[in-house]
Amino acid sequence: MHTPLLVFDVNETLLDLAPLDACFADVFGDADTRKQWFASLLHWSTVTTLTGEFLDFSELAAACLDTLARQRGETLNAADKQTIFDAITTLAPHPEVPAALERLQSNGFTLVALTNSAQKTVDAQFENAGLTPLFKHVLSVDQAQHYKPHPSAYAVAANALDCEPAAMRLIAAHDWDVTGAMRAGCQAAFVARGGAVMNHAGEIPDVVGADLSEVAERLIAASDD
Repeated sequence: MHTPLLVFDVNETLLDLAPLDACFADVFGDADTRKQWFASLLHWSTVTTLTGEFLDFSELAAACLDTLARQRGETLNAADKQTIFDAITTLAPHPEVPAALERLQSNGFTLVALTNSAQKTVDAQFENAGLTPLFKHVLSVDQAQHYKPHPSAYAVAANALDCEPAAMRLIAAHDWDVTGAMRAGCQAAFVARGGAVMNHAGEIPDVVGADLSEVAERLIAASDD
């Protein structure tokens, strides 16, 4: 089914988190701590949603940094945190992303971003990455006070577009986000970065590609059928 309303996850789907590794190596002495921190951040966003105690994503991010430092027997100062947060707002898109987005836009698709990040963070990210002009809306789940994959998070995009969830397609590099969107009534596409695969405990979307360029090609081909 052709769906012209595309809703994009941001971190890892559009923006490359790998450059953060150098920051984490400087602060913690180990680049792998970036992945530990991000996994903890996703974990705690789920906990806050399930327990009904919403906490701003930036506050969660800082708390997860502090916890990581304590686990390693280290102390994290304000300057270290700011170095990481500044780097987050200046992340570049994955190499193929700008061209893929431009192709989708030129083929009649409406592009919307929906992220768990705070609104001020994603606004800075898109401005610095040069992506803002390509998107009709750049949205945070702040409005819902629930993080993805809660259904009300996807409703933020549906409300902005004045449509039903079934009229949207969520595009993400996270299988939990894809599954959450599909269970909320949306269509979806999976960006299988680094050879990632969908967990079969969740729904498998009809569009899967190794990167956003492949996903875009398949969406454009389907729109021509």
